[in-house]
Amino acid sequence: MAEYSPKTQLYKGKLHEYCQKHKIQLDYKDVKVDGPPHDRVFTVMVVINGKEYPPATGKNKKDAKEKAAKAAWNIITQPDGVLLPQVLQLQPSPSPSPPPPPPPPVSSSDEKPHDYLSLLSHYGQKNKKRIDYVLKEECGLPHKKTFSYVCKIDDKIYGEGTGNDKKAAKQAAAKCAYEQLTSEETSMRHTPVANSANSGLSNSNDMSDSSSACCTDSSSKNGNLLNKMNGMTIDEPSSPPGTTPKNAAVKSKRRENTPKLAPTFSGAQVKEENKYTKNERFSDDFEEIEPIGSGGFGNVFKAKKIIDKKSYAIKKVMWSGKVHREVEALAKLEHKNIVRYYTSWRGNDYIYSENSSSLSRPRPDLLCDCLFIQMEFCEKGTLDGWIDKKRGTENYQAESLIKFRQIVTGVEYMHSKEFIHRDLKPLNIFISSEDKIKIGDFGLVTSMTDDLRTTEKGTRSYMSPEQKGDTYGPEVDIFALGLILFEILWIFPTRVEKNKKWEQIRNCIFPEEFNKKFPTEKYIIEQLLSINVEKRPSASDVLELLELVDKKNPNSARTY
Repeated sequence: MAEYSPKTQLYKGKLHEYCQKHKIQLDYKDVKVDGPPHDRVFTVMVVINGKEYPPATGKNKKDAKEKAAKAAWNIITQPDGVLLPQVLQLQPSPSPSPPPPPPPPVSSSDEKPHDYLSLLSHYGQKNKKRIDYVLKEECGLPHKKTFSYVCKIDDKIYGEGTGNDKKAAKQAAAKCAYEQLTSEETSMRHTPVANSANSGLSNSNDMSDSSSACCTDSSSKNGNLLNKMNGMTIDEPSSPPGTTPKNAAVKSKRRENTPKLAPTFSGAQVKEENKYTKNERFSDDFEEIEPIGSGGFGNVFKAKKIIDKKSYAIKKVMWSGKVHREVEALAKLEHKNIVRYYTSWRGNDYIYSENSSSLSRPRPDLLCDCLFIQMEFCEKGTLDGWIDKKRGTENYQAESLIKFRQIVTGVEYMHSKEFIHRDLKPLNIFISSEDKIKIGDFGLVTSMTDDLRTTEKGTRSYMSPEQKGDTYGPEVDIFALGLILFEILWIFPTRVEKNKKWEQIRNCIFPEEFNKKFPTEKYIIEQLLSINVEKRPSASDVLELLELVDKKNPNSARTY
């Protein structure tokens, strides 16, 4: 997936600032979305006071908006910084506003460089934010060391820099962080709240140096262009000498009744901030976002896609190699018994603690680089939930075998694609609205082509003995299937009782009543739970064994 540098997000900010200053309406129109789910192409166009500008495309909506803003900006402005007539005609008379910061001075050899450490310190004091510099790496010879520091603002990493001494490295990290902050402010939505929160950067009169630094990526031509924009007014025809007070009053009344083209920013019209996410793409593309699960992995939400009105499961996890593997596996697996993958994206957001009493309260200390995975939403929950509903009931075994056959079918497909799940358990197996089994949660998936695998990866209660080492194969999933088959055929009245007997089940010591009632199934489970991995059947073999069970008992008095 594409990653986007804050420095590239310039034209949206320029266009928004210009339109807000001159009180003209700016909109972004979604034209279309093309491409397969894993490789979408978004087309967006800028609309200013009803006038449409050339559309632009991007890998996500944010990128497309930025490119559309650039296209509109290039049309609106001429090389000498004069606005095109058609845009001038659409503008109402601008209200007085202070001039923008001057363009950056031409650098010279004797000019003192910006002290970004001081600029960030001033920003932190003004906005009550904590600025920290953390040593990331120190390397090199004793007489020629290189230091690497990261700049953290309220525990979020904003920049990284290196230098031959600690001060130079901190200065480089501060410069990187400052450029990101100023670029973010340029491209952010200019609501009254946002302007207030970032007043310590470009809106502060006490920071003329920081204003210059903010413009380091802009040319002098653009700086002069903004100055010219601010000085422009719409010439109104002067009143003829014979104008009477009555005529003036009529004109004044007419102006009052003229519809205002500028956007208003009253509190009632500002989009309500979603309490479950700070990620722009998540909140822009989805509505009715509600949490449905959390844990050490991150958070899972049910959300309705605005464009197609369908509900999806959105998994939000901290970015890592593990979650990257999950996305790669999901994108390659297409099967009726595997959770369908649609798309994914990266962005900053909060991860809510598993132990938090409320998911509605963000934890600022957990703001981090996240991966969002859009997947099929399974309305009937997990197999674990289905087991809970069946506790204390009877005659569920026929349904259990139907579900188990679907689980094995999904595992057979997965193994045919040379993937090992490594964490099969009822909590990772889902049930769709059509009552179909869907295997999910591929966070621990690995390829069969890897020579060595990580040790003790999986859930201990469903983990095969050989997973304590680093050499194993698809047989680990077969072992888990044996435990799952027993669990759904013989549902314990309570979880406590299951936990007491579980170690015996892992060692093929089953309740005597189970042995009498399910002798054929007992034999199958014993094969699946064999300590000798070579004796465990493949997923295809398990399906054949299940066919034999059906043939042997077509009219059995048992419950299936």
